[in-house]
Amino acid sequence: MPVAPVGDPFPMTYHAVTVTFENIGGVVIQRDRNGAARTSFNVTVAGKRQYAVQMRGEPRLENGMVVTAVLRDTDNWQTLVGWLNHATGEICGIDSPARSFTSFVIALLISVLLSIRWLGEAVGEKHGATGPVIWILAVMVIDAWLLFSWRKSATVYKLLKP
Repeated sequence: MPVAPVGDPFPMTYHAVTVTFENIGGVVIQRDRNGAARTSFNVTVAGKRQYAVQMRGEPRLENGMVVTAVLRDTDNWQTLVGWLNHATGEICGIDSPARSFTSFVIALLISVLLSIRWLGEAVGEKHGATGPVIWILAVMVIDAWLLFSWRKSATVYKLLKP
């Protein structure tokens, strides 16, 4: 069941599939410098062995667990985005839309305030506006990234909890 908003200039198609995890092994949890975890594991899904499946965070992994997984490409577990654990109701691998939207709004407010300050400084300086404009563009890129993160989490949650 793919989902992509109609008329969307940046379509994000996701596929939801309900499966049972069997023969889980090779679980490795790696952390980046900020402490964020990424879990890699091998699993048998529908009789086919999947190797080095990656998931953001530290999801609970048990043989026999039933999940609804969201994949960017059908049957390609290397494109796993997140899943709903049917036993616990927990969604793993992606932030909630509320959390993503809150991050976007906070970043947007901060960037508006900084942009006003930087533009004020640029108008009053003799050196020109090149530096502040570059900073404003950089902040706009971060805001756009957070906006797309929110869209992604909202789309995935819609598939997992209709």
